[in-house]
Amino acid sequence: MEKSITGRVLATIAGFYDERRYGYEGFEGYRKSTDLFKLAECAAAMRASGYIGPERTVFADLGCADGRVNVLMSYFVKTSIGIEIDPEILSEYPQRKEDVETLLREARLPLPPPNIFLLSGSSLEPDTYRRIFEATGIRFSDIDLFYTYITLHDVFAGKIENEARPGALYLVYGFGRILPRYERLELLVPDPGGQGIAALYVKRD
Repeated sequence: MEKSITGRVLATIAGFYDERRYGYEGFEGYRKSTDLFKLAECAAAMRASGYIGPERTVFADLGCADGRVNVLMSYFVKTSIGIEIDPEILSEYPQRKEDVETLLREARLPLPPPNIFLLSGSSLEPDTYRRIFEATGIRFSDIDLFYTYITLHDVFAGKIENEARPGALYLVYGFGRILPRYERLELLVPDPGGQGIAALYVKRD
């Protein structure tokens, strides 16, 4: 990770959340935490390549848990949306965000931008996106980058294939050398950031 103030911010956030990682069966679904150090490298590489940008990209984590990915990605995108089916897991977000912001303040580093919107619901249900639109004005077809950590990756891919706009990106985290293939999504970057943990797909026309 670059030795800049941005790198210091990302390292502070990643260090905080990576000390609180999970890997177990949750109340309503599988929960396993993203390695934020690795994701930060992926995001930096995607920004450097022009795939995402803080002035234009709408990001959606389709299983956001405590919102840690949304906090990290808030520095890279215009809007950072998170959807979590388990309200108890999502309820961890406010305190965790407050704690990491305290660390950032103490280090005199920039706080996450006020562009994070999280809600409890199913990433597959139309009502969830109706609620997102009512709160933010953003439709499913406005989302530029979708994200998931393996769970239901193929089911989410089907929704993106059917409903996302052409050119929408899908970042799937948790795969190594063997990458999934989707019927109508093209593999764009097999290993963004050289972390051996994620693959980036694009919906073509």
